[in-house]
Amino acid sequence: MTAPIRFAPAACAAALILPAAAQAEVTAAQVWQDWQAGAALWGETEITTQSEEMAGDTLTITGLELVTTGPDGRLEVSLPELRLTETAEGTVEVALSESYPVRLISTVPGEEGEARLQVRQQDLEVTVGGTPEAMRYDYAASRYTIALEEVTEAGTAIPAEAAISFNAIDGSYLTQTGADGQRMTDYDIAADSLDISVDATDMPGEAGPGSLKLRGSVADFALTAALALPEGMAEAPEGTIPEGFETRLDYATGPALIEFDVTDPEARVAGTARTGGGEVAFALDPARMSYDSRTRALDLALSESPVPFPLSLQIDEYGVGLDMPLAAGAAAQDFSGRVTLDGLALNEEVWRLFDPMAVLPREPATLIAELSGAAVLPQDLTAPETAEAVDNGAAMAEAAPELQALTLERLVLRLAGAELLGDGAFTFDNSDFETFEGIPRPEGQIDLRISGLNGLMQNLSTLGVIPTDQLMGARMMLGLFTTPVGEDELTSTIEINAEGQVIANGQRLQ
Repeated sequence: MTAPIRFAPAACAAALILPAAAQAEVTAAQVWQDWQAGAALWGETEITTQSEEMAGDTLTITGLELVTTGPDGRLEVSLPELRLTETAEGTVEVALSESYPVRLISTVPGEEGEARLQVRQQDLEVTVGGTPEAMRYDYAASRYTIALEEVTEAGTAIPAEAAISFNAIDGSYLTQTGADGQRMTDYDIAADSLDISVDATDMPGEAGPGSLKLRGSVADFALTAALALPEGMAEAPEGTIPEGFETRLDYATGPALIEFDVTDPEARVAGTARTGGGEVAFALDPARMSYDSRTRALDLALSESPVPFPLSLQIDEYGVGLDMPLAAGAAAQDFSGRVTLDGLALNEEVWRLFDPMAVLPREPATLIAELSGAAVLPQDLTAPETAEAVDNGAAMAEAAPELQALTLERLVLRLAGAELLGDGAFTFDNSDFETFEGIPRPEGQIDLRISGLNGLMQNLSTLGVIPTDQLMGARMMLGLFTTPVGEDELTSTIEINAEGQVIANGQRLQ
């Protein structure tokens, strides 16, 4: 489907597996009632059943239908049977159908479509217990699968099947409801491994129909998360983050293997991707948002591609990080960002395309940039009027964040035998947009340390990239703005002073 349905369908589906709420001496009726209340927090929700019958210690619910409607579509879940059995220990054991269907329906104009899923679980065990203020349930299954069985777009069926399966999954789930109606949930999930598969044919594309086949396996999956939903969450304006909402997610994986084969009328790309593991952390509330990801030991190899030779690359580690404010405030707020691409190595066949004589060192390339700073937000970044301002130049000027300070915490660039290291800091005068047209006047400096640059320039001249008659001039120009400190080692300081003058190693540039 071409557009997401923005009402957290995954969380709703998870709620069917892991019912909520219990008291110290939990009853089946209490569990069922609180489960319905929790599902209703996700949007306009309608729950119907064919029958609800209490016999002895077991509440049996049949023909359960859940429909949650959001701004871009709806989620439909059909559960044939749900049994809640009270135990002598004051807990409730939950049993449900081994499989049940889920439908995701997009109603976005021009992007109408539907995805039909099937949820399957083997040997699922769920036990609910706790208190009215803090209830917990524990669960385990030998295998839990979400399978995509059918996709339609604009009424046309697209042949596609996909599945993700968690093997030997277990975990716990704790939910609390505050006096103000806020529902807080903590998750802890682990699986020995997970399997991924995708088979799609006749996929629409610019060049014509294409196909995708993918098989993957991931070891040692672990996830912890926390979610707080305020009462009235469903009534919050689209695109906004209501007060009381908060989410945090951290997950990690072990070694992974992906095999893929993609074709279209113009080309075929097939190969494998392996990683040694990775982590992702995400947090969001009305005031801030943060994201951090790291993947280690990537090994990508293409066995089929448009070029007539093998392609492969390895990366020791790559990832991105971002921590930023979302809420408006008169005071400056901190932010930070990171990009990591460490140890990028290409196979020899790629190097020979532009360096057949092996003039350049084949050392892995690295780019690491870490920034921090402070800015004033005149209005909430998640407010609808901010999105409207992006499309309106005049309004955007008023909504744009005011940059107060920017620090280059770390810069590392290694390429073809040369290395650039840097750090520095600047402050910004937001009352002066004339010295540097269109941006607030910066003041500060950045310090650079360079090694191997002369050797790289010589190698580029040997390759013909830098003409021989221009090499001396390039070195003389470099000497104006750098200071030699060793064998092919240079330093340079770039400064912008209070008068707006740009000075490089003592030489005024502006």
